[in-house]
Amino acid sequence: MITIQYLEDSPDLTHLAPKSVISKLRVAYEYLPFSHLLIGWHVPPVLLEACRQEADRLGLRFIRWQPLLTGDRAIQLDPTWQTVGLSGGKVAGYKALPEFTFYCPNHPAVQEAIYCHLDTLISQGVYHGVFLDRLRFPSPSTDPLNDLSCFCEHCQRKAAESGLELEGIRKEIIQQTQDEDGRISLLEPLLSWSAHFSDSSRYPAVNQFLAFRHKTICDFLAPISQRLRQAHLEIGLDCFSPSLTNMVGQDLMALGKLGDWVKLMTYAHTNAPAGLPFELSGWVRYLCDSTHLDERQTLEILGDVTGLPIPDSLRQLEKAGLSDSALEMEVSRGVKACSSLVLAGLELVQLEKVTRLNPRQIQADLAAIKRARPAGLAISWDLLHIPLDLLELVRLVFLGNN
Repeated sequence: MITIQYLEDSPDLTHLAPKSVISKLRVAYEYLPFSHLLIGWHVPPVLLEACRQEADRLGLRFIRWQPLLTGDRAIQLDPTWQTVGLSGGKVAGYKALPEFTFYCPNHPAVQEAIYCHLDTLISQGVYHGVFLDRLRFPSPSTDPLNDLSCFCEHCQRKAAESGLELEGIRKEIIQQTQDEDGRISLLEPLLSWSAHFSDSSRYPAVNQFLAFRHKTICDFLAPISQRLRQAHLEIGLDCFSPSLTNMVGQDLMALGKLGDWVKLMTYAHTNAPAGLPFELSGWVRYLCDSTHLDERQTLEILGDVTGLPIPDSLRQLEKAGLSDSALEMEVSRGVKACSSLVLAGLELVQLEKVTRLNPRQIQADLAAIKRARPAGLAISWDLLHIPLDLLELVRLVFLGNN
C-alpha cells in the first residue's frame, strides 16, 4: 500500500491547468504505482473532477485529505475556540499560521462545525475515503510551560465527568515545574516511548492529564469514524512519529481501532512542525533555556528518554536530521504499537531551510523503513513538488522492482 498526497491548499492551485495536473499524476504513477491518491481540501472543482477521473482510470483509491482541528476555509472556526495552554492563555500556532493553530476538540461549537462539514463531504459521494489530518492537540515541544494544552472550560467540564479536577491538575503541573528538576522531569512522560516504561507514580498529575487527552481525541474521533463507516468510506489517520505521540494526545493503539490505517509522520529530516528534528530540537532548547543543562547534556537526556540515537549537536540534529537506524526504530515502534495497518511517512519534497534531502540518504531511509516491515509507505507531502526521479528511487528500493 502506497499513498501519495496531491494538491495541498494553496493560492497557486487556481493557476494550474487540468492538463498539467493530470499529466503529473499520470507520469508519477508510471514511475511509482501508488494505490491511494490523497487529494487536497480546497481544490478547484475542475481540478478535483479531473483528478477523480484520472484516479478512476488508474484504479486508485480517491481519498479526501482533510485537516480537522485546525479547520479549513470551508469550516468557520472562531479564534476564541482555540486551545488553552498551561499558563492560561490561548496557544499560538507556529508562526501564527492558521494551518498550525489548533481548536479544542472538547468545544461543542468546534465539534458541530467539523461534524457538519464532514457530513457535507460524505453526501457528495465523490471520495472512496477520508484521510484525517491535524487530529491532535498542538505540540508543546517549543514551549511546554505555556503550550501544553488544553485547560479550557469545556475540557474542565469533560474531565469532571470522569472525576478529574483539571484546574487542580494544571496548578500541580505548574508547581512541579517551578524548579529545574521538575522542568527536566516534564520531558519523560511527554515522550510516549519512555512513558510506556516509566513509573507513572512519579508523574501523577501529568499522567492523569495525558490519559485525559488520549480519551479526548478518541472521543472526538469516534463519531467521525461512525459516520464514515456507515457511508462505507475508508479511514486514514495522520499521526505523529511514535516517540512524539504522547505529547500531542495520540494513542496509536486506541486510534487504530477507529481507522483502517495510520500514517506515521516519521519525518527524519524535516525541520518544521511534526518533523522529528524540529520537535526534538524544541525540547533541547526548552531544557537549555530553563535549566542549568548545556546542549550536550540535553541531547544525552533526550537520547536516554527516547531511546533513539540522537546527533551529537543541535546543529547536526537540525541540519542532517536523524539516522536511518533511528528511523527504522521509530517505524518498528509504530508497527508494534498500532492496532491497524501502519504506513511510514517519508518526506520527498525539498524545501529551503526545512528539508535537506539527497538520493543516498533517501535510499538508506527507504531500506531502513523496509526492514521495519510496515504495511506500506506514505509519500509526503505534495506530488506537485516531488521530483519524478525520487519516485523511481522509491520503486527501486522499497518495492524492489528493476
